[in-house]
Amino acid sequence: MELQRSRRSFGFALLVAVFALAALVCAWGSDNGPGRLILAAGGLLGLVMAAILIRDEFRPFVFTIAADGITTRDGLQPWTSIDRIVLDEPVPPAMSGPHLILEPGGRIVLKLQDVRQSQASVVAALEEHAGPRFENRLARRADKPSFVTVLRGYEPGRIDRLIRRAQDALVSGSEVERAEMRAALAEPELLVVMRGYDRAQVEEYLRKLAVRLAP
Repeated sequence: MELQRSRRSFGFALLVAVFALAALVCAWGSDNGPGRLILAAGGLLGLVMAAILIRDEFRPFVFTIAADGITTRDGLQPWTSIDRIVLDEPVPPAMSGPHLILEPGGRIVLKLQDVRQSQASVVAALEEHAGPRFENRLARRADKPSFVTVLRGYEPGRIDRLIRRAQDALVSGSEVERAEMRAALAEPELLVVMRGYDRAQVEEYLRKLAVRLAP
């Protein structure tokens, strides 16, 4: 299976370039010295950013999943040299989406948002060719709970990270990790903020997680 790069950033790069050129035109016609410098600097910065985005969009892209291994711009990496290839996602609040991690090394070799193919088709290709070397942590990890956002609730980012760690401990098979998370859930460091997750819902969910982590 040969993956194709998604051109998702090209339109944004063109938009940045248009605004950068507009800023430079405004700077050219401005009589305000400081304002002219600010507009010019912003315009030049925007052009540099647009150039970087466009360069990345047209950089050669190679990623193939086949019976003999994975092929990237660095060449073929046979399955015999790969211990595991893991489908996972970044720890909240990062929003870059699912990615493939190659082990040994823990190196991210592909972000699925960068390709046109669906996550399901990539998973199917890995299940077919990688076999037991492929670990789908997204499928093993429980779905993220949906909490109501209220005034004076628990800080979402901290709760998301805590739940993610607990879910990872659940699927790890390690009693040490489970014990560590049970201890963390027994006395969680929860922060109340102006707008956050409903405290009663969070506390109930954490109690259920602690029960599931019990030996």
